[in-house]
Amino acid sequence: MPYRGRFAPSPTGPLHAGSLLTAVASFLDAKAQGGSWLLRIEDLDPPRIQAGAETSILKTLEAYQLFWDETPVRQSERLEIYQSYLDILINTGLAYPCNCSRSELAARGAHQHYDGYCRKYPVTGNLQTGIRLLAAQSPAFYDQIQGQQPAQEVGDFIIKRRDGLFAYQLAVVIDDQLQQINHIMRGKDLLNETPKQLLLQQALNFTPVEYYAHLPLIYAEDGQKLSKQTLAEAIPTSEDRVREKLFKTLCLLGQNPPKELIYNEIPEIYTWAIEHWSPNKLPRDLRLDHNNH
Repeated sequence: MPYRGRFAPSPTGPLHAGSLLTAVASFLDAKAQGGSWLLRIEDLDPPRIQAGAETSILKTLEAYQLFWDETPVRQSERLEIYQSYLDILINTGLAYPCNCSRSELAARGAHQHYDGYCRKYPVTGNLQTGIRLLAAQSPAFYDQIQGQQPAQEVGDFIIKRRDGLFAYQLAVVIDDQLQQINHIMRGKDLLNETPKQLLLQQALNFTPVEYYAHLPLIYAEDGQKLSKQTLAEAIPTSEDRVREKLFKTLCLLGQNPPKELIYNEIPEIYTWAIEHWSPNKLPRDLRLDHNNH
């Protein structure tokens, strides 16, 4: 199968340095292998979506000349698809309703994994419920950056919330299958979500994703992960600053670009980066000085 990767931002704010790291790395990984790089807008959670953020994200990617293949997909336009697969899981007994609140789980000591209460005592009546996947032990998998990841117990987890919103886990697994994504390169904050996604792939008889690579995160000086939730600064989009930021991003990714590359035109920077792309140089972790984030 030809390489098919994706970049999947949430429109909860502008792209920041951490977003750019993921976008550039996933783009270069795809292009170095003659593959496709798709764009998916993960806008499943309306309360968190920021007005104008999607437009800002698209314009920023264009300013960085990170041009995507194929028409972008928006998760908010795919709710019927997610429901159809959820129905399959429910009808085959692989998912079940749950109306346990967080306070009830805490009171029962189910902090790390769900204790299976609603599996043992099925919900009756017309209550507003979430839906959980019946989860066995997750399979071990190999991450191209973070190394071997062991099998683990994850507990039955939510795939549709009590408020009616589909969980990220369900949507992303369905989208990756339907878009034939076979290479996933993303931030290390999602490494611990991968076992759940592997279990969903199994439950839905999907083709397993063959390649995972979880990139190191960028932290601000206060020790917080750079994210839209922590109001991380938007990356600059003027041409001079784009060249500078691209060069710094290649350095952070361990690619060791020659110093004079920073003065080249943006397409020339990408030409060098694609020709010299070395995934084995990608760092597991990043330790930044105050000038680098």
